[in-house]
Amino acid sequence: MKKIVTGFCVLLLVGCVQQKSIQEPEKQPEVGKEVPVVEPSIPEVITPEVKPEIKPLPEVKPVPEKKPKPVPVVTKTEDGKLILGAQEWVWFDEVQAHVKVKVDSNSKVSTIGATDIQNFERDGKSWVKFTSGGKSIERPVVRWTKSNGEDNKQAVIKLRTKLGELNEQTEFILIKGSGVTLGENFTRDVAVRDPKRNYVQPKVK
Repeated sequence: MKKIVTGFCVLLLVGCVQQKSIQEPEKQPEVGKEVPVVEPSIPEVITPEVKPEIKPLPEVKPVPEKKPKPVPVVTKTEDGKLILGAQEWVWFDEVQAHVKVKVDSNSKVSTIGATDIQNFERDGKSWVKFTSGGKSIERPVVRWTKSNGEDNKQAVIKLRTKLGELNEQTEFILIKGSGVTLGENFTRDVAVRDPKRNYVQPKVK
């Protein structure tokens, strides 16, 4: 009896459900109304941050500065003569020092200025004593310069003169005053004068 009642109840419930589905027709979209389109969502893909590779800069070596080549000093002519400036340094053995001299090719004989000039005899020969460059010097007289009077005569002596490659016993006229001049008797055939230059030749001893 219970089974019959249970079956009857089930049939009744099924009938009710079917009747409700028939009464409620499926809703259709209204004509003329735009149906929204739902786009499927694409999940955001997160890529890991890639840091660019930093390469070290190549080492730049400093370029060495090119120094201009020194211009060689011309001290000789093509035919081998020494070039002398208007002034040069000369080494005199008698005073053991370099002395600044004037080169003057217009002077026939070289001159040297002196003070306290005294003439005297030694072994029957004429000598002269004088002071030049703060040094007292005694030298034999080679000859006397020509003069109109005895009081005006000047002694000519020889001094060892070193200038560049030249090393000569040079005649000098002893004059009152100061300063040394190299004349033609020193430069003849061995040197030329360049008045635009000074101290062309190096100091030598």
